[in-house]
Amino acid sequence: MCRSRLYCVGVLLCALVAVGQPPEAAAQIGKLKKVIGNKAADTAVETTAGGAKNSACIPDRPPVVIESFPLTAAQMAKINAGLDAEIAAAAGAKAEAERQQKALEVQQTAYDKAYADYDKRNGPWNECARKVEEEDAATSEKMGQDGEASTKSALGGMTQEDIEKLANRAQAAAQRVADGKGTAEDRKTLAEFQQTMAGVQTGAMNAAAAQQASSQFNREGDKRTEAKCGKRPEAPTQPSNAGSAEDIIQQSGAKAAGVPASTWRQWREDQIALAMSNTVIKSDNGGKADKSDGASSGKGADAMNQQIQATRQKICAMKKAGVPI
Repeated sequence: MCRSRLYCVGVLLCALVAVGQPPEAAAQIGKLKKVIGNKAADTAVETTAGGAKNSACIPDRPPVVIESFPLTAAQMAKINAGLDAEIAAAAGAKAEAERQQKALEVQQTAYDKAYADYDKRNGPWNECARKVEEEDAATSEKMGQDGEASTKSALGGMTQEDIEKLANRAQAAAQRVADGKGTAEDRKTLAEFQQTMAGVQTGAMNAAAAQQASSQFNREGDKRTEAKCGKRPEAPTQPSNAGSAEDIIQQSGAKAAGVPASTWRQWREDQIALAMSNTVIKSDNGGKADKSDGASSGKGADAMNQQIQATRQKICAMKKAGVPI
């Protein structure tokens, strides 16, 4: 499948031009010059008509006229800089790919050995850590039970319901004492209540201490595991794949263009498709940026057509250098 619709158009045009009709092409070129009406378009059309300036790697063909394109002239200039970088990198790309492959083989051998050692140690370590975890769980449960027992002991075996009943009795006794009607039984009730509340406070303190101790114990689980089992084995890092010669070439292009690899691949494909299909950007109203017909402004079209023409001149050098098109 074609990589883009525009690229397919370029390939189709190549096939059509192979059996092209020079008189008809000249007529189309004449009409195009009247429509475009700026210097960059004139240059592109004259180049196509005469063939003297056109790249020998691209057959002469009638231009494809479009009104606009998502790339700007500045972006096209970056693409051409990236293509120059790819041409420069092509000579050493194969050797660099071979170097990376040999380095990867060495790294892979070391990785396989390291992983075998990791796998050998990781199983016993996991078994040891599991036992420590089970022991810690039992200890933590016992600490909780001891805290509850301590709280109950401080309360003298009284339940929450017992404490509430005693509090109600103490409240009534305190009222009678305040009214001067208190009895010995009332004073006994108040003394019992005070003693019980002291136990409640002690129980609460015991419960808080038990909770704090349990939390501290749980936080130190990793330390106990490391003390009994040693440090947890770390899996080695899988080495990265070696790049192909094409990858290395395109990395150079993306770096020179100053864009991510994914952006570079799309920009590159679009620009080469423009060049191979002999596309010309139509100027708006003879170069006036009134945007009445949706075409590019005159200066913008001029600069874009210059960049497309520059790409055409690079295609032979790319093929000669072994840069994938």
